[in-house]
Parts: sequence; C-alpha cells; structure tokens
Amino acid sequence: MRRTSWFLILCAWTIVGLLFAVRHIVVVKAQGSHVSWAIVGTLELVYWCIWAACTPIVIGLAKRFPLTGAKVVPHVAIHIITSLIMGPLAAVTEHFLSHGLVQTVFRTTDPAVLHLLPPFALSVLSMSFTGMLTYWLIVGLYQSIHFYQAALERQTIAAQLETQLSHAELENLKSQLHPHFLFNSLHTIGILMQEDVDAASHLLVCLGDLLRMALERRENEITLQSELDFVSKYLEIELTRFHDRLKVHMDVPLDLLGVYVPSLALQPLVENAIKHGISVDSAAGRLDIIAKLRNGRVWLCVRDDGPGPAPASRLRFGVGLTNIQSRLKQLYGEDASLELTGGNDRGCEAIITIPLRSSH
Repeated sequence: MRRTSWFLILCAWTIVGLLFAVRHIVVVKAQGSHVSWAIVGTLELVYWCIWAACTPIVIGLAKRFPLTGAKVVPHVAIHIITSLIMGPLAAVTEHFLSHGLVQTVFRTTDPAVLHLLPPFALSVLSMSFTGMLTYWLIVGLYQSIHFYQAALERQTIAAQLETQLSHAELENLKSQLHPHFLFNSLHTIGILMQEDVDAASHLLVCLGDLLRMALERRENEITLQSELDFVSKYLEIELTRFHDRLKVHMDVPLDLLGVYVPSLALQPLVENAIKHGISVDSAAGRLDIIAKLRNGRVWLCVRDDGPGPAPASRLRFGVGLTNIQSRLKQLYGEDASLELTGGNDRGCEAIITIPLRSSH
C-alpha cells in the first residue's frame, strides 16, 4: 500500500481510539473515580493501533476473497476463520502491550489504573469479540467502497458509451443529408442542362464547393454565421435556376451570428420551402430566413409564399425534416423543437427553437 493509504488508516484508527478513550474517561468520571487521561488514551490507542497494522492485511484478504460471485460461500468461510484467528490474536497482543506499558513506561501501582487492566482471560475474551466485529467492519467497509467505485465506473462507462452512440447517430443522420441534398441538386442541374449549359456548368462548380463545405464539417454544431454561409452557397444554385423569380430576404441580427446551431439545419428547410412552395406556384417567389432571440432561446424560421398546405390537411415531414427533428432530439432532448405550420393565407413556415449557446 502507498504511504498515503497507511497514513489515512493510522489517522482513522487513532480517531476511533480517542473516541473510545473519551467514552472510557466519561464512564470512570461518572463513577466518581479519577484516572489519568494519558494512561487511558494510551491503552485505548494501543488496541486500535494494532488494528491499524492489521487493516492492510484484512483489506488484502477482502480483495483476494470478495463477498461476491460464485465463490461467495467459501470466501465467507475463509473470512470467518480469519476473524476467529485475528480477533483473539489482536486481543492477546493488546493485553501484553498494555501491561508492559503500565509497568515499564508509567511505572504505576495506582489501583484505579490497574483496574483498567482486566485479567488475561476476561481481557482476551471481551477484546476477541470486539476484534472479530472490527474485522468484519473493515471487510464491510472495503466491500461497500468497492461496490461504490464499481458503480461509478459503470456509470462512467455507460455515459461514455451513450455519448459515443449519440455521436454516431448524429453522424449517421448528418451523412444521410448528403445523398438527399446531392440528388436534389443534380436534379436541378439536369433541368438546366436542357435550358442553359453555361449555367449548368456554373452550378456544377457551385455544387462541388458546397459538397466540399459539407464534407469538411466535423462538428455537430456550428455558428449561425457558418450555417448561413452554407445556405447562401446553396441558394446560389437555386437562384440560377429560378433567375429573378426567387427573392431571398434574411432578417438575422448581428449579435446572433455567433450562436451555435445544428450543422445542416437550415439548408433542408430552405430546400423544402423551394421544392414544395416556390417550385409548384409560379406566383410564389419570396423566401424569408429569420433568426430571433425569444425568451432566452434561439428562434429560426424559414418562410415561403407558396400555396401552402390545403385547408384541414395534415402537414407531413419528409426525409429532410424528419432528419432534422431526430438530430435536434439527439443534441438537445426536449429543449428543442421543429414545427411546420401554414401561413395565414399562403405559404408555409418551418420553425426551429433551440437553447441559446454562444461562441463568444
């Protein structure tokens, strides 16, 4: 054992010895007798210092023969036999050391002091019982500490596994966005190849830049500024497709550009608004991207002026929105939400609400 462990064991048993000494002195005083504090304290400390020396041995036996597992019965038997040996052995050692100290160190013949030294048989019998209880106390404390440490270790491992699983699930969800986004972008380029080859060529370059940005992102959360840069790159593709019909309006306060948002959170919302709102109605063409701080939470909204959902129809999440919803739950639990609502007359709104976390 290390020196620190030895020191802690000695301090612990010294405190126990002093407590027993105080109790003994109080009892003697209550009986009207007078006795030396030094002698009583020394005699008590002798016994408990013996057990301080025995404690590492008991701990070693508790490690070697734990009270768990398939061999718990033979291990209990071993500890019973050991306690029956160590208890009397410590009692005999204490008896002779106590007598030796009184006779050689204190050199006293005070009857009150000699009364503190019971006969050999009585001393060994009583202290043996105390010693066996002490043995089992040490074993029990060791087992309790061991169980507690094992429980903490299991909790730590479980937390690490949960974190790793959550991270793996987030990476899987994020990777699902890449082919989904790529398919839609290539579809747009395919349409342009029939109308404007130069524009389609330009979009291929933009798509390459966009994919590089997406693949280089390792974090599950990035700043709103970075997310808007990515969305702007995506909108460059869509603006080429829709020409002057698509009008993008961003309402984002400067003090919110540094807040953290889920990576690839806004792009699927923008893509969904263009696909289901603006693309299906030639009269539609306005896309709003809004960020606000509401009640200490970040509020992100993507709104289009398309035809919106039919009256009384049920709004359904596609692949992109379902993916975002799953990622929000993984990152924030119940502290985040994704809502899809129809406008007053036309259009649709996709709203993300997340906790406020700033990079500043």
